[in-house]
Amino acid sequence: MNFRYKTITIFIILVAATVWFPQAQAESSHNYNFISRAQWGADESLRLYNKYNPEPKIIKLAPEFYTKYAKELKLKKIISRNKDGEKLTWPLEYPEKVSKIFIHHTGSSKGLNNPAKLVRDIYHSHAIIRGWGDIGYNYLIDHEGNVYEGRYGGESVVGAHAGPKGNKGSIGIALLGNYNEDNVSEKAKQALIALLSEKTKLYAINPDGFSYFRGEYLPNIMGHKSVMHTSCPGKNLANLLPEIRKSVANLNKMTLKDFSFEYIPVLKRITMPADREMQYIVKLMNTGKKTWDKKTKIIVLNDSEIRKSFIIGAFKLNENKVAPGEIGTFKLVIKSKLHGGSYKIELRPVFNGNHISSNTVSIPVNIRDPHFDYKILGISSPKKLLSANEPLMAMVTLKNTGDTKWRNYGTNRISLGSANPTDRKSSFTKSTRMGFLKEHIVNPTQIGHFIFYLKAPSKTGDYSEYFAPVIESVTWLDGKNMKFDFNVI
Repeated sequence: MNFRYKTITIFIILVAATVWFPQAQAESSHNYNFISRAQWGADESLRLYNKYNPEPKIIKLAPEFYTKYAKELKLKKIISRNKDGEKLTWPLEYPEKVSKIFIHHTGSSKGLNNPAKLVRDIYHSHAIIRGWGDIGYNYLIDHEGNVYEGRYGGESVVGAHAGPKGNKGSIGIALLGNYNEDNVSEKAKQALIALLSEKTKLYAINPDGFSYFRGEYLPNIMGHKSVMHTSCPGKNLANLLPEIRKSVANLNKMTLKDFSFEYIPVLKRITMPADREMQYIVKLMNTGKKTWDKKTKIIVLNDSEIRKSFIIGAFKLNENKVAPGEIGTFKLVIKSKLHGGSYKIELRPVFNGNHISSNTVSIPVNIRDPHFDYKILGISSPKKLLSANEPLMAMVTLKNTGDTKWRNYGTNRISLGSANPTDRKSSFTKSTRMGFLKEHIVNPTQIGHFIFYLKAPSKTGDYSEYFAPVIESVTWLDGKNMKFDFNVI
């Protein structure tokens, strides 16, 4: 068994209760009327795999495309089952970075007077008829400016709206209607501007800028037809995009003047042992024009490295309000796991619930390598002479002389595994693990008892069963020649 000793995982235990599962990350306050999946009546069972549903209709590109843009298409996380363990038709996929926003229209001429039902109909069409497992768009907007939560999975989840060329690394926003024929309502346009302002700040996207995407220099906010042969988002909506980009850029500049901050470090670097918990206070000075209210929070960014080390969540302002020139504080509780290494916590403030800062806070964190060691206090077996296939219970008593807890549960539980060589199948257990810790937790300086449930092999002879402590997914410890000697007759 090989272990990578360099990786670190840090848990942020939320002061404000937050559930990790991605759907729980939908924001609760916006500069527009937000309608969640539950509110528009999404039947979540449609996302589950059913062998009787139609196969997905997915465009395939040449293999060279996937090789050439492998880095851009890389995913940082894939979730293939829901919280109940049921298989999803289309796994929840998360890209390394979101850099583009695609604007669509649904092409719908009917049903616009009942938008929630129209969204449900689109959902069924995409999830079942097309086999995409969910609605293709991340967000939808109706004529009245209501914004509907689209694809399940929360921020940055990959949709099915711009084909294999454009899906990964982008989000899709669709306006209900056919804008080859109709004009965009003012309410829908303003809701789109507000939504784009929020998302461009969240993903640090220049709304009026361009960047390379799949080998082409494209606008950061663009119509569907920029990457596929289609008339979407319709000529009347496409003609508005230059104006919309300018409006979003201006709105973001106004927000920057009203809401800005200066980070005041409490520590230049957080240094802590592995497998420890500590509190850290983040201090931000209000350098803007507006007072921060209780809805102000900071979020951990979805950076690929940070994501490996944190549970993503929101942390609320400790004060009721923070006027310009005053300091606001946010309390983090940081719990390191059993790996040493250096990382940076990247945080982004969200002021008054919906004004997302374009600037971030970077906090270096160093986790010291854990020290694992033990002292042998006893190796006991009731007998050494065994009959073939005879069952036997034995025990090994060890004192924890390291600086890290032992646990008999979880990903990093401790056990006594077969040694010389390690991970061989034992003749007495038919497994690679032999002794199991009786206690739930054994702290440094405490004593642990490892129970062995053995069965003599059918073949007679002399046996020496070597074993050593193993911290699962972390490291093996020196076995110090621990063994049981048996004679099977």
